[in-house]
Amino acid sequence: MEHRKNRRQQQRNKMLLIAAGVLILLILAIVGVTTGVFGKTGIFRRQKASQSGDGSEGSTSYSSTSSAADSIVYDGKKYAYNDHLTNYLLLGVDTTGSIQDKKEVGHAGQSDSIFLVSYDRVEEKTVGIAIPRDTITQIERFTSDGTSAGFSSDHLNLQYAYGDGRFKSCELTAAAVSRLMSGIPINGYAAINLDSISQLSELLGGVEIVVPDDSLAEKDPAFVKGNTVILDASNTELFIRSRDTSVQQSAIVRMNRQKVFLEAFAEKAAQEQKKDASTVTTIYETMKPQMVTTMCTDVFADLAVAKRSGGVQTIPGESGHEGAYDVYRVDEASLYEMIVSIFYKEVP
Repeated sequence: MEHRKNRRQQQRNKMLLIAAGVLILLILAIVGVTTGVFGKTGIFRRQKASQSGDGSEGSTSYSSTSSAADSIVYDGKKYAYNDHLTNYLLLGVDTTGSIQDKKEVGHAGQSDSIFLVSYDRVEEKTVGIAIPRDTITQIERFTSDGTSAGFSSDHLNLQYAYGDGRFKSCELTAAAVSRLMSGIPINGYAAINLDSISQLSELLGGVEIVVPDDSLAEKDPAFVKGNTVILDASNTELFIRSRDTSVQQSAIVRMNRQKVFLEAFAEKAAQEQKKDASTVTTIYETMKPQMVTTMCTDVFADLAVAKRSGGVQTIPGESGHEGAYDVYRVDEASLYEMIVSIFYKEVP
């Protein structure tokens, strides 16, 4: 009996560790500070001059049904969509308070970090795709009463704001990402907001990182490139959220810092779990109020133990600055080539 009890405890600890691995992946989607582009009036304060479509480019609601072509001919070769794949969208949202609270259209926050993870169920491997928040693509706009105002070309991160701050926002963003990615199906999603950021490092007794650049040196002299710093409740939020919005493409610089934190956090979490089996449980319970997801525990387990393939790739494009805003213009030909290489298999 004692042997069975110990075995059950070991299995439980293993599943908790797996769940923590996925939560750490979600931390990669932690969001950043903006300068209040929309202000207290929400998204409706800013209306860009752009033409609206008739809504024929995609559904307004999230669906796991693929609109990607089952087979294609590319560069003279025939390809079939890899139906062994399941694709998940991970979002970081710039809101505070419980992400479970429903919000008004236009006040739901922005998805400032957007990552797509494709999982091959047969080969048990994943590919990560980073999509810059400032990617210009077709998003669906809504009036303050929730009526669709059609499609327009705008920043991808704004699509989240047109929902309810919860599932509807995630569904709208998933639909926009699917359109951007030539109809690739999004089978599930998870979104977190920023409220738990400062607690994460503290739960592990601090996380040691090596500062990758001087982007925060003026805000804190400890954050000079090459310095070793212990991140805790006092400085974690600064390190992974802050950016100078007066500097062009500061969001990409911030994203690089988030990757440094992710790697260090994962290593420290593994160390602490070996010392104290309750570590992962504590992290999970802390994250839960700040997460909206359709991904079940089995999905978390699959992603956490899967082999990583090719690291995290960024969709091809060019950063720029137009008017008052940073933009990321996708290289359509190169993006399609990426889509073919990741989501399709050549037919003999």
